[in-house]
Amino acid sequence: MWRKTLYISITILALSGCAGMDVRSARPIVPSGGAEWAVLPFANNTETPMANSRAAAMGASILQTDSQHVVGSLPISSRTWAVLGGDWKKEYAAGLSAARRDGAQYALSGSVDEWGYRAGINAEPVVTMTLWVVDVSTGQTIWTGIGSAHGGTLGRGGAGGIAQGLMQRLIHRALQH
Repeated sequence: MWRKTLYISITILALSGCAGMDVRSARPIVPSGGAEWAVLPFANNTETPMANSRAAAMGASILQTDSQHVVGSLPISSRTWAVLGGDWKKEYAAGLSAARRDGAQYALSGSVDEWGYRAGINAEPVVTMTLWVVDVSTGQTIWTGIGSAHGGTLGRGGAGGIAQGLMQRLIHRALQH
């Protein structure tokens, strides 16, 4: 019996790979009840085109599934301009102005610093991002968090799934979940 238990334990450990996540954040905020949220452009510090747009869309979806009301539209720039790098600071300022016009109290933004796969035979997915929450009326950052996650060597999740889990953990830390 003990051999069977040992064999099963070793098999589970081997199949789990080396998945991991490291998350650090400031103290959570307590948004006012019924607060309106906006999603500002994310900076893309990776070599992966459109990683920032993917992150913004995920952020909006996670906020909405957590019963937060998101106003306005997602930051959208032309695909060609975004692939070439765009002008993130200009887009961010325009997004913040739009959030004020839309009546948002809070805005989510951040930067995607790594989004892809590690080189080598195992090629595991890896994502690193920083998120921040902005008080729209003042433009001041009131919460920030950073995290990185990577999938196991035999993991079935891709970079998008790893990013979603990481972003969800960061947003939940921001909102006291």
